[in-house]
Amino acid sequence: MRGNDFDWGTRAQGLPESLRYGLLLGGVGKPHLTGLAQAALGDAATLGLGLDLLLAAWEAGPLDGGLAGALAAMDQRARFLPPRARAMVEAAAASWSEPPQAGAVLADHAVRREHAALLDWLDVNMRAQPQNLYWRQHLLDTAYLLCDWVRAESALADPWPEALAAVREAFRGDVLFQQGDFAGAERRYAAARPLRPALFRRGQSLFRMGRPDEAAGQWRMALAQAPWNVNLLLRLHDRLAGLDAPGGDVLPGSAAICLYTSGKASELDATLAALFASDLGGAVVVVLDNASPDATPQVLSAWKDRMGEALTAITLPVNIGAPAARNWLMRHEAVAGRDFVAYLDDDALVPPDWQARLAQAVRAYPQAGVWGCKVVDLAAPGRIQHAEVNLYGDDGPEPTFATLCSQDLDFGQFDALRPCLSVTGCFHLFRADMLRRCGDFDIRFSPTQYDDLDHDLRMAALGLTAVCQGHCGVRHARLSGALLNQNAQATGNSRGNLGKLAAKHPQQARLAMREALEKTLLEDVARKQAAVAACRD
Repeated sequence: MRGNDFDWGTRAQGLPESLRYGLLLGGVGKPHLTGLAQAALGDAATLGLGLDLLLAAWEAGPLDGGLAGALAAMDQRARFLPPRARAMVEAAAASWSEPPQAGAVLADHAVRREHAALLDWLDVNMRAQPQNLYWRQHLLDTAYLLCDWVRAESALADPWPEALAAVREAFRGDVLFQQGDFAGAERRYAAARPLRPALFRRGQSLFRMGRPDEAAGQWRMALAQAPWNVNLLLRLHDRLAGLDAPGGDVLPGSAAICLYTSGKASELDATLAALFASDLGGAVVVVLDNASPDATPQVLSAWKDRMGEALTAITLPVNIGAPAARNWLMRHEAVAGRDFVAYLDDDALVPPDWQARLAQAVRAYPQAGVWGCKVVDLAAPGRIQHAEVNLYGDDGPEPTFATLCSQDLDFGQFDALRPCLSVTGCFHLFRADMLRRCGDFDIRFSPTQYDDLDHDLRMAALGLTAVCQGHCGVRHARLSGALLNQNAQATGNSRGNLGKLAAKHPQQARLAMREALEKTLLEDVARKQAAVAACRD
């Protein structure tokens, strides 16, 4: 099977199960694509697909000379690369070499979260050895992680191998895109056309500029070159179906928005400001104050004076933790009679149209158990904290979850509406009857961490899927994992709760969930591929 000879309706059925499932999870992220390529290259029947996946992995990190070297070696035997791609791959391989001990220093800085020092060290070495792309690669990777566009632009200003001009244009497009200059990004991506990700990102730039038909044209071209890429397919489908445009949907029933908080007065104030500035669609807001030692009571009192009956505040004398707070809120009289219940973190800012976006998701997947959204860092919205959550390989005693959203910045690759195993508890919506049918959030996960994931896994065991509405973006003040410095107590609590999660959902049960999820994903993707083909015809 070749990469450009692929469909989800029939040919995907003949793939090895692990490869098929991995492709269903997504077609983005260098680590993920590299793993898929390795799986496909091990079987003669999927060799062509494996070579294309390996090329895609390199395109996701085109300064990775180690990956380029492996790709060039395979091309020497099979001659499968297009001529322009071959020139770029060979140049990247020839200009990259890992210095002794450099990997250990990188790992040490990463473990210690010493990102500023790491940038300085990489910058010094890049300028001392400008001919070695190793330094530029890791400097750009770190600058991307930190969204430090001054450093990134500096790395892009130095001389480059002429054969990698398109790679530099792609990076320049990324920097402009993340800074909100979509017109400038579109021009750079147009100059980087030999790289397939540039086609998608050019389309996303056009979409952000208010040119959706041109965006769809770019996505069609990108999908034609990588029909196995489910992210491309989902993005194009939602454009053609109008699912990426704000609509007039309203939730089919009454709703309550529930928050619990403790000691985050300023964050809560900003969260309530965004919430009450949005279209609530008649929803009431209920806040439980877990014995805050700061100005939280005054913040709630001020908002109560402004909003009246639209806000209910509950004050507890002790902090009962997140799971118990969720359970208390679902039973409160202001919530109990509502058709829908949503939980929102006390440091998360909803977009103005969240209600219409989630209503759109409810209409598209009315039988789901929970609907969620995409969550990005408040300080740097290009960093995705959460999108759809799915089980990954599940061969060990503890569950592992797909982290594709953390493998690159946000270029719209998760802007799609589709089923998944779980969504983040930062902001998620339930039908009230399904919420109660699944039962309480487990207080054994107190004070926090994984109680929402456990609840979604229990829903999955009942046959209820989750749905991620990637067109609804929530900004979250808490930093994402790669930048978060947790104390020993928080780290220990997280580790302990992961063990509890594994005990509650043993391996055999998780395998059954994964099989059911794969069936759901495959049916959804095949249906959408047929819809996209029908629009073309």
